[in-house]
Amino acid sequence: MNAIRAGDDIKTVQSNMGHATAAFTLDKYGHFTERMKQDSAARMENFMKDVLNL
Repeated sequence: MNAIRAGDDIKTVQSNMGHATAAFTLDKYGHFTERMKQDSAARMENFMKDVLNL
């Protein structure tokens, strides 16, 4: 879902999609947040390598 990738929070996506609960939204689109966590971890790893000159 592009809204999640763009940084919209789950409650906003829930409201925009008309879902009854944020839990349903997470169940439906949770795979996007998993990818976002992986991307975030990779960015942090690269940042730390740059800071430590590794």
